[in-house]
Amino acid sequence: MIKELWKHISRHRKMQFLLVLVIMVFASIAEVVSIGLVVPFLGVLSSPEEIYQHSLMQPILLIWNVTEPNQLMLILTILFISAAIVSGVIRLVLLYVITRLSFLTGADLNYSIYRRTLYQDYSEHISRNSSEIINGLITKTSTVVNGVITPILTILSSLIMFIGIMSALFFINITVAIISLVGFGLLYGLVAKYTRKKLKDNSFCIAETTDQTVKILQEGVNGIRDVLIGGNQQFYCQIYKDVDMRFRLASADNLLISGSPRYVMEAIGMILIAGMAYAMSQQEGSMITVIPMLGVLALGAQRLLPIMQQLYGAYSSIQ
Repeated sequence: MIKELWKHISRHRKMQFLLVLVIMVFASIAEVVSIGLVVPFLGVLSSPEEIYQHSLMQPILLIWNVTEPNQLMLILTILFISAAIVSGVIRLVLLYVITRLSFLTGADLNYSIYRRTLYQDYSEHISRNSSEIINGLITKTSTVVNGVITPILTILSSLIMFIGIMSALFFINITVAIISLVGFGLLYGLVAKYTRKKLKDNSFCIAETTDQTVKILQEGVNGIRDVLIGGNQQFYCQIYKDVDMRFRLASADNLLISGSPRYVMEAIGMILIAGMAYAMSQQEGSMITVIPMLGVLALGAQRLLPIMQQLYGAYSSIQ
């Protein structure tokens, strides 16, 4: 279905989609840099002398002509703040571009549907219910934009960010990275597996009831004379209420399914960080080496969990 949708997108929009991919890569690089700078930044805070004497830092210190630990602290602070600002700006730009491109693509599709409808033969027009056409233009095109196009771009962006963040975590601590990847990935996979049927059933219900809602509205309003003469107001009100209630409950279920795992995962993430902090503190060595590592893990989890939730939420939306 997504391949079929891609065929109806103009060449101009496809080129814009490729440009968005480039921005996604830059956003991922900015995230990795901001996470990577946490180790030296917290290391300087906890033990500036050890960082200053580190063999890997010596070439950098010579280039910057740094002779005292305090100078290094100032430089790393500026770099860390700059990386955070750049990362935030790129994420905002990416959000803006994704949102604009999704809705512009929706406008193209909407125009295409309307144009094709007007150019059909008269026999086609009289054989179809007008409520289907109106609902397709007003409701279902918006559903494609909000429920498919935007989530696909979100999935692409989140995957690129996810790969970047996991690469940084693997470089810093491979054990922690594997535990995070397997643990959170397995939990989200199980949630996706056991909610798929419910999402599908609700989606069929939503698609059916949106058509029925428009049809009931048209019949009630366009045939208002017959409704008033026959005193059928309550009959139409009850039908509308029943159909709309089914639509609202199915929509609420889908929203709950897509959003609820986030809170469970956040709690599990905090438990993992606390457990790792305790395990690291029991190992040989001072807390000076543990604090920078915990800072990276906390920042990595803070970045990783929302991205995994975005992936799952976008997947649920497309389903």
